[in-house]
Amino acid sequence: MKIIINRSDAIGDTLLTTPMAQKIKEYFPHAHITFIISPRIGDLLKNHPYIDDTWVLNDEINLYQKFKEYRPTHYFYVGGSYKPGLLALITGVPFRGGLKSRWPSFLLLNHGVRQKRSKVEMHEVEYNLELLSPLGIPKGPVDRKKYRPVLKLTEEEIENALIKMGLKDKKYIVVHPGMSGHTLNWPSDKYARLIEQIDETYPGKFTFVVSFTPTDGPYLKGLKDCALDLLFLDGAKLGLRNYMGILKNASIFIGPSTGPTHMANALGVKLVGIYSPIKVQSALRWAPYDVDETMTRVATPNVTCGETIKCAREACPYFECMEKIEVKEMVNHVKELL
Repeated sequence: MKIIINRSDAIGDTLLTTPMAQKIKEYFPHAHITFIISPRIGDLLKNHPYIDDTWVLNDEINLYQKFKEYRPTHYFYVGGSYKPGLLALITGVPFRGGLKSRWPSFLLLNHGVRQKRSKVEMHEVEYNLELLSPLGIPKGPVDRKKYRPVLKLTEEEIENALIKMGLKDKKYIVVHPGMSGHTLNWPSDKYARLIEQIDETYPGKFTFVVSFTPTDGPYLKGLKDCALDLLFLDGAKLGLRNYMGILKNASIFIGPSTGPTHMANALGVKLVGIYSPIKVQSALRWAPYDVDETMTRVATPNVTCGETIKCAREACPYFECMEKIEVKEMVNHVKELL
């Protein structure tokens, strides 16, 4: 059994798809599993315990040739480009499953599963695992601890990353205020106040690392007037494996609904995640999957949001609701985890 899983989009989305590989291996131990991933994922899944190979969907790959040589028996579309699905059809992959949502998926998949994820009836991991039901893998309750996404690093990788950033033998907290897409975020000046208040609570104990990507500029503005010296870390320049090494050794990670939050969770790092109350953006679907009270806290505005897809802005009585998450509340979350 040779299986391709296509999740060629964002980092967090890809990580929340990896439990599919674990589930398949439980039922079909000898299955060979290949993930098709976007260039931004790079070597994120290196040494993954359940994934045998990765194909990066970039301009250099001859995907048609890959399909012809690999001769997969099964293909699953979960998200990203439809091109691999077209090639699965053209090259005669007999089983083509995955998410049936937009019209190309209805043409390309013969064992797809129709889902209305905007209803947010379960977590993204659980939606993904249900796509395996045509293989005879039953739907049902999922053990969150067992199927928490995982990432693997060597001790050498961790040490090299710490040395590179001058963090070896230091205690530090990673704050990642940025995110992509249209999901609501906490105001950037509140991240600055949070850092200051954590330092007041634990004077001089922690270095504060602020990680970002090239598109996160707007989310860094409020941190410029922070009273502390911050170590800014450009994740794109550092590289994913080095960034993972920094995350792995952090005392705690703080961030919104974004890829690095799921990376921290997959590395077993204590974290506080910040989530929007809008239904499709909510923690119910996107929170770190292993919501262990000793490891994870989730902060969300205490409002009754009636929106499903996007913010109603001024038409909503709770507009600017993310500001209702108080810095004091976040400090308490940090104290409980530390």
